[in-house]
Amino acid sequence: MRNDKRELDLRRLDEIQVSDELKRRTILKCKDLNKGGIVMKRRWAAAVMTLIVSIFAFTYVLSYLRQDKDTKEVSYELTQVQSKKEFLSMINKKLKEQNDGIRLFGGRQVAEKAADSSAQNNSKEHSSTNVQVEGIDEADIIKTDGQYIYVINFERNELNVYTAEEKPKKIFSLKGEDILGSREAKEYKGYKRNIGLQDMFLYKNGNKNYLVIMSIVSRYKENPEQPSLKERVIGIMPIYYGENTTLISVYDVSNIEKVNVVKQYEITGDKLSARLKDGKVYLVTNKGFYYYFRESSNSNNLLPYYIEYGQEVEKKEIDVSNIRYNKQDIQPNYTIISAIDINKNTIDNQVVLGYFENMYMSNDSLYLVKTAVNYKEIKQDSNKPNDSIAVSIYDEDTVIYKFDLGEKVEYRKFTTVKGRIINQFSMDEYDGYFRIATTESINQNNKFTTTNNVYVIDKNMNVVGKINNIAPDERIYSTRFVKDKLYMVTFKQVDPLFVIDLKNPRQPKILGLLKIPGYSTYLHPYDENTIIGFGMDTGETEGRVVNKGMKVAIFDVKDVNNPKQKDSIEIGGKGTFSESLYNHKALVEYRKYNLYAFELYETKDDDSYVLDFAGLCLMQIENGRLNVKAKISHSITSSQNEYKEPIYGYRAVFVDNLMFVISSRAISVINLDNMKEVYRGNI
Repeated sequence: MRNDKRELDLRRLDEIQVSDELKRRTILKCKDLNKGGIVMKRRWAAAVMTLIVSIFAFTYVLSYLRQDKDTKEVSYELTQVQSKKEFLSMINKKLKEQNDGIRLFGGRQVAEKAADSSAQNNSKEHSSTNVQVEGIDEADIIKTDGQYIYVINFERNELNVYTAEEKPKKIFSLKGEDILGSREAKEYKGYKRNIGLQDMFLYKNGNKNYLVIMSIVSRYKENPEQPSLKERVIGIMPIYYGENTTLISVYDVSNIEKVNVVKQYEITGDKLSARLKDGKVYLVTNKGFYYYFRESSNSNNLLPYYIEYGQEVEKKEIDVSNIRYNKQDIQPNYTIISAIDINKNTIDNQVVLGYFENMYMSNDSLYLVKTAVNYKEIKQDSNKPNDSIAVSIYDEDTVIYKFDLGEKVEYRKFTTVKGRIINQFSMDEYDGYFRIATTESINQNNKFTTTNNVYVIDKNMNVVGKINNIAPDERIYSTRFVKDKLYMVTFKQVDPLFVIDLKNPRQPKILGLLKIPGYSTYLHPYDENTIIGFGMDTGETEGRVVNKGMKVAIFDVKDVNNPKQKDSIEIGGKGTFSESLYNHKALVEYRKYNLYAFELYETKDDDSYVLDFAGLCLMQIENGRLNVKAKISHSITSSQNEYKEPIYGYRAVFVDNLMFVISSRAISVINLDNMKEVYRGNI
């Protein structure tokens, strides 16, 4: 809502499916805001929008832009590859079109959000990983089964296992470089190899307990054609030839004193995401090609593969019958969906040519999504006779591929919707319908506009219901689907929390909204009537909206037509940050005590950006109110209480009445009954 001295035009409200009562209250709110609301300078907003457009254009236009001026409808249907020759021909042709020396759209590593719902030890009550879908585990850097605590220390590149007791003991340790020992595929003899631990799962099957570790493996060697180190000109870095794979290692930890390797696989590419369900790990990796492959005489380097560690170490090509591609959008990269059955020690791989940005998995289906940027020129009459001008328009689609989860992963169908998602929480499946929320960005002759949409898609990937034009000129900051409701936060100047009814998939509608300062980047369901929002507080400086400190809010959504902020708390000043704002697995919930723990880097509330606290924050909900119960830090401070050496990587787990706080340097144990620290020791 703008305070721009013009008469408010609320006619677009009629285009949105909402109740008459909500329209009436929205109009009244708009009129109130128009009298003296928050104002954002237009020049500043335009500069920000221009920057965003530039980033989007650079990242995606090269990959997905269709440059035909008479833009044709593009079908994203996947076709099965018929032969190895066909696959290699497509990739080689695409690579030749690229500029030499450029690495093309390689896979990226995405911080995963963790969940520990698969491994249970009923002897002690304990916390689990914060996951999106109940019953589907997500990989994380810390797990507990109530008896032991498993944690990955990135600073030392090692996994440590501690007893879950008042004075924890380290009983097992594994370094990344030791995870494969000296074993190597014959194809990589002479390569150097680095292994970095990433995250893990715990899984229990009967009396068997399994630990599943995922790691990144980087192999490389110097270009044999370049000068030797002695001959090389000082200051010129060596050129390395190599590639990344994702290693998945399954360990039997039923007897923690005798840990045994059960099976190990390497899948080509960088890990995008992973899930664990019913003893199967579903791992998605992205693989991009380096330019040197084009100069290689061995075109088989282009084929997707995996490495199996058994009695022998074998590099195996993935059968081309398991590879699919889109004829109109061939890209020099591919995505692999690997299903690893822990109980049977088997692996199945499905490959899609192209690069994907995110995934969502339900109990029955797995969805891969990517963004496609569309470009077209429309000729319009100018003011001059017999003359016309070309109007350039860019917009975005989200392309969604559905895969069925059965004995094997099988491609089902695709669909497209307008806009792009922000993260995995933009997607959900409920009662056979897939729901997705997007922000639609349109650049027309450098005029940038946004709006937001919600789509409901049936099992055959047909759009059966939608709401368009939600909160024009704003964008989505967070979403959370809870059964037949969607809670969605958009933001530009204030934070509207929308409550959207999805009970009738064919007629979704907005029920209510709440406008408050600040915004939430993560929404956490507390119960059916309460949502907790984690985000940032905002303020106004010289007409601009700026971030202040971190904000946690409790929203009462019992009255869906009139949501309310029940309580909120602001932490720190400008520059305050928590990983939990963008990684839900960094937030751990313990409902036995109504506690929430998250890493916190808090600055002084004086606009100085000076660090005031670095550690773990423990928050409690009591009688519907938020309260900070404790702050635990392992950092070294000076006599002036300034942080000389802030330590990073704080995470926590709960077991019975104890909280274990682990950082890269130390471990603390807190008794939750009296909030006293009962143990602290260095790692």
